[in-house]
Formats: sequence, structure tokens, C-alpha cells
Amino acid sequence: MTDDANPSPPDPPGDAAASGTSLRLPAWLSGRAVRFRDALTDDRLLALLILVDLVTLLTSASIWLALGGDAGVVGVTAGALLAFVAAMLPLIRRRDAEGERPLWPPLILVVIPLAVLIVGLPAWGVWVYLDSRPVDMSHRFTLSPTRPVENGDTVVASAHTDDPHPRLTIRFALTQHNLSDPTCTPGSKLTVTLPTGAGQDLAQTRAAGETFVLDLGEGMKDIRLTVRLIAEQNCALDLSVTSAHLDE
Repeated sequence: MTDDANPSPPDPPGDAAASGTSLRLPAWLSGRAVRFRDALTDDRLLALLILVDLVTLLTSASIWLALGGDAGVVGVTAGALLAFVAAMLPLIRRRDAEGERPLWPPLILVVIPLAVLIVGLPAWGVWVYLDSRPVDMSHRFTLSPTRPVENGDTVVASAHTDDPHPRLTIRFALTQHNLSDPTCTPGSKLTVTLPTGAGQDLAQTRAAGETFVLDLGEGMKDIRLTVRLIAEQNCALDLSVTSAHLDE
């Protein structure tokens, strides 16, 4: 039995145009959405909104590609979003038999760039933060030859990275190979040279255990150093890398 004395309150403005589904927006949001939809009858506003969508989507795709994204995935994603936006345009202006237009198509033109920015900007910020952190290369260097070295011997230290940075900070250690030999590590030195890169052929000579800072240049993924031992005669020493980091 219905209560005629207490009729249901009228629907808030704009609900009748909210795409004809049972899902209803809050009154304050529905009213603003309807006004926004009606404003899109102005060709200048519609063109500006489409331009904003295009700039947002294409810029995001370009940044994604520049950061190493797969070209096929980037292209398909950007193309699908652009096609989806284009498919909304006829629905924005189309009226049904009662003269009403659906509410959701024009909102899509706002939701897509907002979604891209909400997801993309934090992701870009995280990437910048991670990219600025030093890359630990301490356990990635291999030495050749691996046998003990003596005065005048040269060892090649090499490593590969998929996250290149322009500066390498590296430290080597020398240990006595045969403990019965006279101790000769304190006076031993190393001369490190970068055969290729921004600091090419700029040899640095330091005592074992001191830090070498080398200018690799941009984009160097395969690092190769020559390390020459300066020590007393008949000193057999083992060379190792104790720490190595790439940074800006």
C-alpha cells in the first residue's frame, strides 16, 4: 500500500539524462555533468577539449616510448585510446527520440586525460627517483686474467649494465697471494685507464684501497677498464673489486 500523503521527492536535476541506467550520480555531480554536456554544443569548447585529449595522449605515448617502452605496445595503447575518444564524438551530439543526450560520452573526454595524468605523473616521479639512485656494480665486474698479478701486469675489469650512468666510482683491493712471501701490499699502487668513453686514456694512479672516479659518458652499457699493477718485484698479489657504483 502506497503512502500518497508522503510522495517520493523528485529526482535531482540531471538524473534523467544519466545514460538511462539505474546508476545515479550524486545531485551536485549530476548537475555539473549535465551543464558540462550541454556546454559541448559549443564547437570551440569541444575542439579545445579534443585538443587537450590529443596532446595528453600523444605526449604520454612519446614519454613512454622515450623511457624504453616497447614501440608496438605504446602504439597500440595510444591508438586504442584515440579511437575510443573519436568514437565518443557522435554520441556527444546525438539525441534520442525524446530529445535527450546520454551523459557519459562527454565525460569520457575528461576522464581519459585525467586518468592518464593520475597514473602517469606518479609513475614518472617514481621512475625519476629510481633512476637518480646509484646503481650497485660491486659484484658485476669480472677480472681477466684471474691469476695472481705481479709488477707491470695488466688486468681487464669489465661489466655490463642495462641502467647506464655517466660516472663510475670503483675501488680495488690487493691481497697477498702467498702469505709466506714478504709483505708488499702497503706500497703497491694501481693505474686505472678507461679505453673508451668521455674519460678515455686519462690514467689515474692510486694506492690500493683508494677510490677511482671515472667519467664514462652517456649511455655506456659495456664498461671496460685496464688496471695495471705497480708493486715491488716478486710480489704476487690477488686483485679484486670491493665496491663499484654508477651515478650521475
